[in-house]
Amino acid sequence: MNSHAIVAVIGFALASLTGIASIVLYAESNELKAEVNSIVQDNKMLKQELDNTLQNLKDKESELEKSREELNSAMNKIKSIDEELNSTKQRLSITEEELEKSKRDLNYAKDELKSTRTKLLETQDELNRSKEEHQRTLRTLEELKADYDALKERLKSAEDGLKGYTYREDKGDFKVRYDAGSRYRDAIDQIVGSLNSRLKLPYDIPMLVSSCGDVWYAAYTEYEVYTRKVSKIVLCVEALDEVSDMVDSMYSNGIASSKDKAFNVFIKYIVYHEIGHAAIRIADLHTGSREESLVDDFAFYMLVKDGDGDVDLLIMLYKILAVHEGEGKIEARHPSSLYLTYRQQYHDISCLAYGAGIESEYMDLGERDKDKCKVIWYEVSHGWDRALALWWK
Repeated sequence: MNSHAIVAVIGFALASLTGIASIVLYAESNELKAEVNSIVQDNKMLKQELDNTLQNLKDKESELEKSREELNSAMNKIKSIDEELNSTKQRLSITEEELEKSKRDLNYAKDELKSTRTKLLETQDELNRSKEEHQRTLRTLEELKADYDALKERLKSAEDGLKGYTYREDKGDFKVRYDAGSRYRDAIDQIVGSLNSRLKLPYDIPMLVSSCGDVWYAAYTEYEVYTRKVSKIVLCVEALDEVSDMVDSMYSNGIASSKDKAFNVFIKYIVYHEIGHAAIRIADLHTGSREESLVDDFAFYMLVKDGDGDVDLLIMLYKILAVHEGEGKIEARHPSSLYLTYRQQYHDISCLAYGAGIESEYMDLGERDKDKCKVIWYEVSHGWDRALALWWK
């Protein structure tokens, strides 16, 4: 082999080595790049973890700061509680002193209670003795009451006996004068004549039958308030005419069987009502604000005393008036009026009639008890009997 061939072989060999080296270097370069990329990726991940760690540290620092603030707040509260505890200890010390004082007071109260109990027992003994004395006193009072009742009965007998010797001089009569309505003379003279034959009067009392004009009342009585002297009684002829017309209607409709009896009972009731006002002054009675109701009772009392069997017509009349008043056909009197409403008068008359033993299909006691009506009639009849006891002939 010549030198050229050797050179060529060497050159080829060098070229081959160079190629192999290049290949080897290329391969190593790729591996290196891959490692570098891996390292870069790892660095990125490390950086992210580092950032996360830093953020966590910041969060922890923030939480630590918050915990520090809470700790400071807790310390302040502990300090405040400690101060309150010291204050409570101080108050407790005072309370203990008060407790000791209360114990002393309680012991004193116990001693007082024992003393009071002793006094109570002594008082109980005295009370028992007083009860015994009270029983003896009651027995004595019962004996005295029996003596008093006996004396009262003797006094009543003496009063009853005295009435026979008490005399009221008959110094007058009811004097009737007719300025109008002379057509009613027979009925009125008969009523007044009966009164004059039964009642003693301290002086003459004029009774005028006269025109009263357009008025709502049927009659009136004049008297002097302080001397209580009755100056006159006036019967309004207009009212008498209305009664007469009403009786004619009742007779025509078969309600009243006799004009004269019906007219007589209605006129009697009016006259007796006014006589009631006069009787209150003559007997020196004091009635207050319900005088009109009392003289209504007197008028009915006089009708029963007369034994008048026609009071049934009067009850029926007041029933009609009460119904009309309830239906608004008649204006009801105001509550401040001195006069009762027709409904009240109707129940009053019904109650008095029942109490007096009168039977009538027109009666209505309303809410009134039958036994109570008997008591009311007893009070009315015996009350007027007693009030006029010295004035009956």
